[in-house]
Amino acid sequence: MALAVSLVPVAACVDAQGRFDEYDERLPHIDASTIDSPMVDMMPDVDGDWLLAIDPSVAPGSYVQLRVTWNITSTGATGTLDGSYQPLRTFAIPADSPARMPVGDPYVVNGVVVDNTASFSAHIVGTLPGDANAASGTEYPADITLAGTIRSMDSVCGTVSGTVGPLNVAGSSFAAIRVTGSMLPAPVAICPAAMVDAGVDAPVDAGIDAP
Repeated sequence: MALAVSLVPVAACVDAQGRFDEYDERLPHIDASTIDSPMVDMMPDVDGDWLLAIDPSVAPGSYVQLRVTWNITSTGATGTLDGSYQPLRTFAIPADSPARMPVGDPYVVNGVVVDNTASFSAHIVGTLPGDANAASGTEYPADITLAGTIRSMDSVCGTVSGTVGPLNVAGSSFAAIRVTGSMLPAPVAICPAAMVDAGVDAPVDAGIDAP
């Protein structure tokens, strides 16, 4: 018994942090600040009507939906994006309901720079009507930024930060799909699984279907 007790201090003296540091030093390190998004040769043409859905981090699954009209002025691999973002009714109806009608005034954001990775940052300030708040039906002032990437002529997606009323919505996601008929499509609010992020192929999650 005395022997067993005397071994306890010896075991406690093992330098676990030192061993971890030695192991860490042997691993290759990647400086994320040096990884750029893939550059494009020609800006995808996103002119036209879109359904944009935001999945808020504060109420996952309660999509805020907007009907967007985009017009891009391309200078080759860069451009500027003009947009009208019309809130749609989503409160107390199914997310894919045909009753998603315009409510309130559109947010107009013009002259947004699109860089040579087809990425942009659109700052939207205005009022989110109660009928466009699927989570609670409460009207709130909104001050958000869409950090998006134009992935193709039919797909735009990214993340959302900012505030809606008293709520910080950092960590929210959005996606936009083109409206091609008289009826709005079902909303999609996350980037398709198989996409390139920061120049590295992301693993495909079989549980997410691409639009």
